[in-house]
Amino acid sequence: MPGNFLKKIYPMKKFTDDIRAFVSQKQLALVGYSSNPKKFGHDVYKTLVDKGCTVYPVNPAGGITPNGDTIYTDVSAVPAEVDAFLLVTKPEVTRKVLDELLPRKPGHLWVQQMSGSKEIREMLEGQSGNIIYSRCILMHAHPTGIHRFHRWLAGVFGRLGD
Repeated sequence: MPGNFLKKIYPMKKFTDDIRAFVSQKQLALVGYSSNPKKFGHDVYKTLVDKGCTVYPVNPAGGITPNGDTIYTDVSAVPAEVDAFLLVTKPEVTRKVLDELLPRKPGHLWVQQMSGSKEIREMLEGQSGNIIYSRCILMHAHPTGIHRFHRWLAGVFGRLGD
């Protein structure tokens, strides 16, 4: 099952600590930002900014967000001090981004659910750092609305992981 490889590597407490460590980051790069308010990449950006995070949006189109933030065209353009990366991209894009990102050795990496594949999972197994795979960031970053309900459901069915 996707995401379970981390449970094989780490005990559940370690996995829970990794989720908490990621969501406690005050600055992170969001790879897969969208300027379209109907897209998930836009919702994640807005939610994290509203929660007080400094978010470095990444999208090949570049530009400026409605908040006036620079949209970086690729992960190599993100400032070096940024150590946390959230990928909300299609699996084929995720693979390409990881090829560019992994040599940077980020301390925190979150591959959003639906952004991975078997190949990506295998690629991440040998990597160091705090890696979260196949989880929804909005269920773990102090959720509101429908994500709060999804978090509750996941907890009821023992699939929360934190």
